[in-house]
Amino acid sequence: MATWSYTDKGSPADALLITGIELSPTPLTPGRTHVFTISATAQTEIADGAYLQVVVKLGLIKLLTKDYDLLAELRGEGTLKLSCATSDGKSPIPKGDTTLTLTVDVPREVPRAKLVFDIRGYTVDDDDLLVLGATADFTQASGV
Repeated sequence: MATWSYTDKGSPADALLITGIELSPTPLTPGRTHVFTISATAQTEIADGAYLQVVVKLGLIKLLTKDYDLLAELRGEGTLKLSCATSDGKSPIPKGDTTLTLTVDVPREVPRAKLVFDIRGYTVDDDDLLVLGATADFTQASGV
């Protein structure tokens, strides 16, 4: 088992406001598949070309730094298992309330450590889309 948390570090002017994130099943467990349900409000249409920059750290060590094309991921063209209730990836995410679903297979071999995630999103025009911080603390995880 592991604990996790997130912090919305964005501003009220961001194009996508995160209103909540739920995890199922809980707790976060190595070797299991988990679904993050992200409730959000798009303050403007989010067009093709929007992207996410993800950094995963273990202490000061960067384990991963990667950019993801948001709508390409929604189309299933990337490595994320991401879907959106109001967009199929072929059309923009419309203005208004939406739900994003991210399915994550947590590796059984995840280190017994606290991982820190920095997620920044940008619109096609490089305006701020979102800023999230998250942690997954596997220091007490069993089965690792």
